[in-house]
Amino acid sequence: MANLVSPGVQVSVIDESFYTPAEPGTTPMIFVITAQDKQNGSGTATAAGTTKAKAGTPYLITSQRELTETFGDPTFYTDSNNNPIHGGELNEYGLQAAYSYLGVANRAYVTRADVNTSELIATATAPAANPAAGTYWFDTGNSRYGIFEWNGASATTTGGQSFTNKIPYIITDKNEQVGNDVSGDPKPSVGAVGDYALVTTTTVNKLFYKNSDGNWVKVGTSAWVGSHPAVTGSQSNPTVTGSATMVINSTTITASGTTLADVVSDINGAGISGVSAKAVNGRLAIFSTTNNVVVAEGTGLAGEVGITAATYYLPKLEIAPHTNVPEFKSTDTNPRPTGSVWFKTTESNLGARIKVKNFNGNTNLWTDISAPIYPNNMSALKALDSTGGGLNLAVGTLYVMSNTTEAAAVEADFKIYRRKNSGATTITSSIIAAQVSAGTYAFTISESTTNSNTMTTPVTVSITPTGAATDSEVLAAGINGAGLTNVSASVDSSNRVVISHNDGGDIRFVDTNGGLALYGFSAYVSASSGTANLYFVPGTNSATNPKQFLASNWQVLTYTASANAPTALTTDNTLWYSSVIDEVDLMIHNGTDFVGYQNYQSGSINYNTTDPLGPQVSATAPTTQSDASALVEGDIWISTADLENYPKIYVWNATTLKWILRDNTDQSTENGVLFADARYNTSGATSGTAGTIVSLLTSNYMDTDAPDPALYPKGMLLWNTRRSGFNVKKFRRNYVDTTATNLRGSDAGNSMSAYYEHRWVTESANQSDGSGSFGRKAQRKVIVQQLQSMVNSNQEIRDDESRIFNLLACPGYPELIGEMKSLNSDRGLTAFIVGDSPFRLSSDATTLNNWGKNVNLATEDNDKGLVTSDEYLGVFYPSLFTSDNAGNNVTVPASHGILRTIALSDQVSFPWFAPAGTRRGGITNASATGFIDSEGEFKSIALNEGQRDTLYSNNVNPITFLTGAGLVNFGQKTRAANASSLDRINVARLVIYLRSQLNKLAKPYIFEPNDKITRDEIKAQVDSLMLELVGQRALYDFLVVCDESNNTPSRIDRNELYVDIAIEPVKAIEFIYIPLRLKNTGEIAGL
Repeated sequence: MANLVSPGVQVSVIDESFYTPAEPGTTPMIFVITAQDKQNGSGTATAAGTTKAKAGTPYLITSQRELTETFGDPTFYTDSNNNPIHGGELNEYGLQAAYSYLGVANRAYVTRADVNTSELIATATAPAANPAAGTYWFDTGNSRYGIFEWNGASATTTGGQSFTNKIPYIITDKNEQVGNDVSGDPKPSVGAVGDYALVTTTTVNKLFYKNSDGNWVKVGTSAWVGSHPAVTGSQSNPTVTGSATMVINSTTITASGTTLADVVSDINGAGISGVSAKAVNGRLAIFSTTNNVVVAEGTGLAGEVGITAATYYLPKLEIAPHTNVPEFKSTDTNPRPTGSVWFKTTESNLGARIKVKNFNGNTNLWTDISAPIYPNNMSALKALDSTGGGLNLAVGTLYVMSNTTEAAAVEADFKIYRRKNSGATTITSSIIAAQVSAGTYAFTISESTTNSNTMTTPVTVSITPTGAATDSEVLAAGINGAGLTNVSASVDSSNRVVISHNDGGDIRFVDTNGGLALYGFSAYVSASSGTANLYFVPGTNSATNPKQFLASNWQVLTYTASANAPTALTTDNTLWYSSVIDEVDLMIHNGTDFVGYQNYQSGSINYNTTDPLGPQVSATAPTTQSDASALVEGDIWISTADLENYPKIYVWNATTLKWILRDNTDQSTENGVLFADARYNTSGATSGTAGTIVSLLTSNYMDTDAPDPALYPKGMLLWNTRRSGFNVKKFRRNYVDTTATNLRGSDAGNSMSAYYEHRWVTESANQSDGSGSFGRKAQRKVIVQQLQSMVNSNQEIRDDESRIFNLLACPGYPELIGEMKSLNSDRGLTAFIVGDSPFRLSSDATTLNNWGKNVNLATEDNDKGLVTSDEYLGVFYPSLFTSDNAGNNVTVPASHGILRTIALSDQVSFPWFAPAGTRRGGITNASATGFIDSEGEFKSIALNEGQRDTLYSNNVNPITFLTGAGLVNFGQKTRAANASSLDRINVARLVIYLRSQLNKLAKPYIFEPNDKITRDEIKAQVDSLMLELVGQRALYDFLVVCDESNNTPSRIDRNELYVDIAIEPVKAIEFIYIPLRLKNTGEIAGL
């Protein structure tokens, strides 16, 4: 305190009101797994706690609403019939437990492991990554193509004088084109006569027709026109008069014989331009590729073959909307023959609907983009922006151009165009210096105008540059003086000529003598080549002379055409749970190396006649090979009768005629099985796709990471987990070092430079006995590994000052008990662990006892045994039956109920009161107890006294149904290894409470003088705390010592202060004995 100089008063305050702050209340840390990037509970955004970036982050959650906004609604999966998958490995048990707990409490820490359970949903095909945002997809499978074929037969004939909708075969792979080239026609092996095929392997999508000769012809071409007869005679196999005549296109045809074949020969030999004839189904068919067929009678030949003298029009392709029905009928002016085609460009009545989709990177969904069909850019501008001429069109607007060459002879093809820019259409020249040769140059310009589907009449612009920088002004002046409506030119600050269409429309140029090219204008090729927004006019190219250019904001769309949504290379570390159970690649050790199964030979034994399709996978034992041949020595049967213990591998013994079971846990003898990654295909170069099981049977190829054969005996099987299914794999980019040499298999010693560098690597590690992990066990293995990794390495959850919690749970995963014990130890034993028992642990006493005593010598807490002992751990059995947030009946772990029961118990009492019995042990968030049987169904049970005794003798707390009380936690034992006060939950939680309170109580005394005053003060504080606990029924008695007797000079010199506390904790009543004595009448009164 400062000294006063002049008279006055100075008041100072010294705070000596030390007290122990209250505990925050019951607060659990719950470890959970969920799908990644789930929607939040309100469905408005991604739940922040489910993003990969936030994996492992502890969230303090104070309400159910906050929980669902942070982690989404808890998900429980159902099968294809909407039946719940009880005990499913992807069910979000921890999240559901947290949700239920927060219904009665207002504080819980929730931490999500870095595993995306949506990647563990079973699929038969390897997953790929989403495409880049903005990717376009021409969805060929869901598009309609509006192809209608005309039947020119008489209206009295079924189907005559009407159109029939035709569905084309879609070609998206060049391997179905001649020469395996995108420019080739469809291969002859594709389709049948009369079929249509749409080739979509380039941006020009072409429609083909397979004619009667088996040739594919593009619809609309002369070859297609010549594939359909203009007229067919009505007489079948007619006999004609020799020398009879008829006239075709002014050429007289004279029959050289009496048969139809003679007439066909006579017509084909007449040399009529474009005209040919065939005998089709015994009738005369006359074809033409160029002109209509005009038939006149001569001396009776036309009548004899059944053709009426008339003009017969050629097949026609008409591209028109549904409102313009082609006039093909016999009563129309120009009737058309059978085979004519109407490409209906609007959607009504099965008209064309080209489905183009764009990938939204925010929602990860494909969005439909409207793509109407028009004959050219101008028509599209008129239809889509009749008032603005293109100025109002947004970037990304699409349209489909039909008849892409704009030729008068219409052909069936189309391109998809995208609006590249908004606003004015501009093209910009090179920087003008002296590159333009002096001389006179001319070119023409035409422009699109508002509400018009044609270009204006071209105007000629003539300029005379001088070879100087001022030539930029010469070109601009020439264009501006041409009297164009929307087109103007200017010179920018870099001395480049900018030509603009102010309405965002099109400009067409004919560069008569190359002047525009000298100014640096050239057709756009890429960002580094050509003039932006400048293209060749449809139907022209670089070879066209003079060159014709089109300035436009329309650009040909870049997209993927396919029936399935396009994807990208699988993202690194993506998981895949393969649902394929019947494809198994087995190799076998031949004494030197692992070889393809049918390549194995040892003395007289040769496996080359084993089943030609490889191992038979079935629930019942095969009696023959897959092709009905007799079983032979070495045939393999994989039993699927018990998927919980898949695979059971049997080998046929031809001597005993029996299937012999292999030991999956044996990795040291010839009768064993090794489970490891070996290969994905028959070579490194083809390992981007899965090889067939048949091809692998005779292949000795192995990836370089395959097991070393020198470590294993002859005859051992190698189950190739990379190619076989029913397990979990992880995609590893650049997994193969292509600069190295392969060390394994038939490729040993060879360079891997040509290898596919990425691989699927098995993520579901083998079981501790060496057997493989398959099915739900594979899913669980991956999930447990990630949960264990998080708990073991996460430093944030080890912060015992800013994150205070006193319960630990990982609902549904007893495998985490050991890790939670270590975490609790790291935090100073400040929390009680709520442990679960396995879902599939049946309730018979033998099974319970074997599990509780770990008879099977499990190495961690799991289905096989209970391993961990700890004074601050309670394990509960059995599982519970409840409903999830969607109202589905689901199986949940015991901790789901116990967490809520502890919270409710603490609300009406204290942590040192046992959360058990009918007063405080009621289970309020479940309707039944039970386990999951071998069929995957929940079996409801009520534990009898013998079962409860078995559990309690193994320090496992039973949850049971008591008549009149409902579901009750009927035990409060910890997993203490030795008998002590800490073998009861109420005492363990009392000690946890005391440890926390004494820590808070003592901290203010750090750096205080180590003298009697301080020791008395801290003793008084402790005494006060203990007296309070006595009054709250936590302690019978206590003793606190903090004086010279336990704070010796040597301890004081080490800056240490000791407070020794002895307590007698109150024990809970668990066993009530009531002896009842029978006395004679009157005897009690005399006592």
